[in-house]
Amino acid sequence: RLKTFRPRVSEQTHLRCPVLSLSSSSSFAAMFRRPALQLARAVGAPRTAASAARRAQAPRCFASAASPLEATAKLYEEVVAKSVKEYQANQKEVSADLDAELASNKMVLFMEGTPDAPKSEASMNTVKMLTQVQAVPFVSVDVLSHPAILGYTVTKSQRNRGPHLYVNGSFYADHDGLLAKFNTGELAKSIGTEGTKSSGVFGGELPIATY
Repeated sequence: RLKTFRPRVSEQTHLRCPVLSLSSSSSFAAMFRRPALQLARAVGAPRTAASAARRAQAPRCFASAASPLEATAKLYEEVVAKSVKEYQANQKEVSADLDAELASNKMVLFMEGTPDAPKSEASMNTVKMLTQVQAVPFVSVDVLSHPAILGYTVTKSQRNRGPHLYVNGSFYADHDGLLAKFNTGELAKSIGTEGTKSSGVFGGELPIATY
């Protein structure tokens, strides 16, 4: 439920009224003008035209905050740069292991997380597209498990943004490329299968589960 906002007033904040003195009418009037002015400013009464003009001319400084998207993109580029350096420092060992995976499997997907627990929206969308066209079987590699793995696929595919799909040992497409192929139907024709889909009444539909 939304609650009405009411400004809180400190208990120590109050207006002091001077002791009245009837020595002269001018001093008597001045005593009342000062508390009245304080009260008017406390309740937010409009200021005079001169004070309003001075406030309008005074420069107002605001803290310049970077765009969240720009900050995130910069952070990701830094992560990629560090991952490439990590891969270059261990290139022989990393390439030997991952090249073997590409050679022994028809499709290998380098993604953030796993197919059942993707850790980015792009990885989740990629898994959905491959599931929809029944591009099976494929092997997934979590690039977040070690920086050198991300550095390997970024270097090999020349694409900073993942996920990266490799078919028959060669780079096939990244997320944007897969999305374009999916929308045109090329993805289903090139790497999709129909044998795993349901038949009969639910012909052409995806299977509920495969064990």
